[in-house]
Amino acid sequence: MKIRKSVVLYILAALFFATCQKAPQEPPKPLEPLEVTPLEQTVRPVDGKLAIDLTISGLEQTKYMTIEKVNSAGTQSINYYPRVLRKDYTYNYTMLPTDDESFSFRFTLVGNDDTTSETAVAYVENKKDGSGPKYSRLLVSNLRVLSRVTGKENNGHNGLPAVRNTVNNATDVKYNVGGTDLGIVWEISSGYYGLFFGDTYGKDFSPNFSAPGPNGGSWRSNVLLYSDDTDLEDGLRISGAAIDQWGNAREIVRSAHVTNGTGDFTSIPTSAVHANGRDYVHYFNLRTWDGWVTNYSGMYRSTDGGGTWDRVSGINWGGESYFGQVGFCNIGDGYVYVVGTQSGRDSKPKLARVPESGIESQAEYEFWNGADWKKGKEKEATTLIDDLAGELSVEYLPEFDKWVILYFNGPRYEITMRYADRITGPWSDPITVASGRQYAQLYGSFIHPLSKREGGKLYFIMSMWLPYNTYLMSLDIKGI
Repeated sequence: MKIRKSVVLYILAALFFATCQKAPQEPPKPLEPLEVTPLEQTVRPVDGKLAIDLTISGLEQTKYMTIEKVNSAGTQSINYYPRVLRKDYTYNYTMLPTDDESFSFRFTLVGNDDTTSETAVAYVENKKDGSGPKYSRLLVSNLRVLSRVTGKENNGHNGLPAVRNTVNNATDVKYNVGGTDLGIVWEISSGYYGLFFGDTYGKDFSPNFSAPGPNGGSWRSNVLLYSDDTDLEDGLRISGAAIDQWGNAREIVRSAHVTNGTGDFTSIPTSAVHANGRDYVHYFNLRTWDGWVTNYSGMYRSTDGGGTWDRVSGINWGGESYFGQVGFCNIGDGYVYVVGTQSGRDSKPKLARVPESGIESQAEYEFWNGADWKKGKEKEATTLIDDLAGELSVEYLPEFDKWVILYFNGPRYEITMRYADRITGPWSDPITVASGRQYAQLYGSFIHPLSKREGGKLYFIMSMWLPYNTYLMSLDIKGI
């Protein structure tokens, strides 16, 4: 049947105008006001831990929530970002031996437009019993390889350790991280962790059994991965990375990669910490691995929860400094404690501290001389532990009321642990945690912050040279 041309044009025109008509628009949903409210005005610790329940409104337009601890030592703050916040949110805090009998936490939301909510306050009652240390000694046992953290899963043969859990983080495929070492882990915000790795190679990396160590392309001096895993018994899961425009984990601390021994060979991270509302990584800039010659050590900082980083101009430790490599620890008493060694693995640790507010100024650092803190006098720092230490990490374990340090000792070919009632010592005799006779070419031992919260467990990241990759380890700890 023949259809008239005018009818066809009419139908097409009708369809055109129909599609041009906008659907009725619903009025925009009003934004919730920024508001944070503690469910209890006064809270008390239970078994050394606080749980402050909050209700939060306005999360959709929240940039971050600032949490301030206010006590006699001053005010310390930390920013928590929306990725870890919920409408019904619990802020968990582990009590410190230096905490006052009464102090407070203040909670403030900051909006995307930089407006702020009213500040909510929770008061802490912390009655002390005046008792001494809980335990005189620590016993360790049951070392386990919980999971592989980086690279391809390749476990249990050709000298590589077997793991209890196959996590398959696939960092080689996801972030072009096939071979790497270290794994310096710190808490950026509650339940969200950063992990700094050292010299890193791409997805073409493969363990070389005749010449162990780095190989392959896509060399970066360091990379940063993220984890929101809070249950490590089934292994550590990587949830993201600081990436470049191609989706590869990018180099955070810059290096010129001058490999002939005359300049800037590489920049290696040694420790990271959240302090003064920011995140910091300490690193050394290497001239040559032949004799482990360092140009200087410095710091980078992030003000956006580990997303972007820039160099701290006020920190520059010389090539022979006692703090060429460090382990940071922030227990929330207003100071960041710094255990340091000269670059390499052949020096004895020294101790410094710095107020959180002064962490970016080298003049504010105080050095322990065996009896007192000496501001600005690095050369007066005395030996903290009479032992040779390489890569190290230090943490305070509230459950045992003890400080713990892990470090690589070359002469004994092991990861060593010591403990103390005070960070200034005296420190215990060395305890062998992991031996190179069992885990060939091991080095590096970086304590995971969850060790502060998990009863009787010490979690740490360990490197091995043959697979040139990293593993999550656990250790049982008992106090007597």
